[in-house]
Amino acid sequence: MNKLKLLMVSISLILASGFTSAASVSANATLQSDYTWRGMTQNNGDASVNGGLDVEFDSGLYVGTWAAAVGSGAEVDYYGGYAGEMGDLSFDIGYIKFDYPALTGAANVDFEEAYLGLGYGDFGFSFASGQDGADDNIEISYGFGDFGFAYGEYDDVGDYFYITYGFELGDFAMTVGYTEFSDDTSTATMTDDEDAFFLDITLL
Repeated sequence: MNKLKLLMVSISLILASGFTSAASVSANATLQSDYTWRGMTQNNGDASVNGGLDVEFDSGLYVGTWAAAVGSGAEVDYYGGYAGEMGDLSFDIGYIKFDYPALTGAANVDFEEAYLGLGYGDFGFSFASGQDGADDNIEISYGFGDFGFAYGEYDDVGDYFYITYGFELGDFAMTVGYTEFSDDTSTATMTDDEDAFFLDITLL
């Protein structure tokens, strides 16, 4: 049994034991001019539609799934974890599987991560531990008003940063931003470096 299945079974047992009370279900849908992840485009620089479904319990446990258009196929993520607060410190610990079901017959690109996120005031820190040889990622972030900044180091893959500005327009949450990715594996020509401006539109 892989780690994700073990996590889901463990959460199910906790729910069945009655330790968890009321649950809330939420959904999200976003249109992105360019779906980027850790500074790298995931849809060849084209627009992407994505959405997810989350179930959260009063205890802090949660499970969810999220899907996005990627190239000619799709990315489907499955995750579960526990989030809460201790005084002024917030935390989020969990496990996620990144699945690419439409790439049947191609090299296996699915991978999994265990993650830890911490927040204190306007500062954030996250660490993702790649499983079974996948790369680790460390990211720090800072928000000031409607602006946000994030910098990350994706193991031997590369470094990236984001600058974003968010606001609401009617029934939509809008985010405009800029990102750059520096590829650690490139030759001197740095042909795999990336940068992009993007716009995200999320239905509230």
